[in-house]
Amino acid sequence: MSIKRVLAFSAIRSDYDLLSGLYRKMLANPSFHLGLIVSGAHLSETYGYTVRHIEADGIPIVSRIESLFDANSRSARIKSLGVLLQCCLQAIESFAPDLLIYAGDREDIMAGALAGAYLGIPTAHFFGGDHASDGNVDNPVRHAVSKLSSVHFVSLPSHRDRLISMGERSERIYVVGNPAVDKLFSEPVVDKMMTASLLGKPEWDRFSLMIQHPILGDEVGSGLAFEETLKVLKKRNIRAFVSYPNTDAGSKSIIDVIQRYAKDDQFHFFKNLDRNLFINLMRHATFLIGNSSAGLLEAPHIPLGAINVGRRQRGRLNPPSVLFCEQDPQAIDFAIDEVLSAKFQEALRKSSEQEDRKSRVDQCLSLLESIDFAKFRFKPEDPLARSSLENS
Repeated sequence: MSIKRVLAFSAIRSDYDLLSGLYRKMLANPSFHLGLIVSGAHLSETYGYTVRHIEADGIPIVSRIESLFDANSRSARIKSLGVLLQCCLQAIESFAPDLLIYAGDREDIMAGALAGAYLGIPTAHFFGGDHASDGNVDNPVRHAVSKLSSVHFVSLPSHRDRLISMGERSERIYVVGNPAVDKLFSEPVVDKMMTASLLGKPEWDRFSLMIQHPILGDEVGSGLAFEETLKVLKKRNIRAFVSYPNTDAGSKSIIDVIQRYAKDDQFHFFKNLDRNLFINLMRHATFLIGNSSAGLLEAPHIPLGAINVGRRQRGRLNPPSVLFCEQDPQAIDFAIDEVLSAKFQEALRKSSEQEDRKSRVDQCLSLLESIDFAKFRFKPEDPLARSSLENS
């Protein structure tokens, strides 16, 4: 039996969680020899040193690259990418992979896509073909990575169609759903009281979850926007478990706000949580608020109503469980009323009854075993050719 040597990239907890279930199953499958290049926020104490979650899962780490420029500037992300790209090449050549895989739309995955293209190694991009109209740089990065990648594992048929419209051949694209959803069904249930107790708030019998990141182009106002959401929750006496932001420019101003509210009994701030604890926090929250992609990609499967505040994530295909509102106290207040209404909650309950719980990870694993990635290594097709624009 031929063993596929697969090397994956991960630089932040969010992209690791998208594929962690797949990595664990690959590790247990004799058809694969798996390794992981770990970089960025994973190795930063400021953002929770999340490499410990990878270590706990037992995923082999072939290289740890301290690439994160812990600065509050737009250029920091580009500098971080430059360090990662330069330092990952030796690890790739040493591992000699048959396939490079990466997920999402952050700058770090550009390193894997560029390395694969120039070294002639087949690559697989997960979660391509999605699109947001929020103006965030992550959106064109996602599309650029797709053009550099050999094969695409996408979540929805519309994502497949978008890639085809960009000139990608249909035989390169596989619609597999969202493999991150599997963990929402498989992780053991911890009751609400125990979940709150593990987070140091045993007296909380009702709480929300807040995850709000900075916005590119409004770095200075990111802290003010974050505090505005906190103030609405405080005014309504809604307790909240509140996540630290990601590493984007503007994150420092949000952290400053967190430090000012750190002793407020109504909020509990956290950098990162173990997978099971975070999933159970989502299971028991009354709603999710902020602007995290978790509100669109994971919360609907709990099911958990999500309020997306501001322009981040705008334009992405989303289910009815997500409410979009302006970054404005009155708009946020109104959205909270709606998400807590009996009508909205009943619709959530009905959507849960229709949930398809088949394993997306198993489908991905089967495809990774069967696909001859070598035949997709080069991309000679012309996007103007009609055969490249098929929609079959």
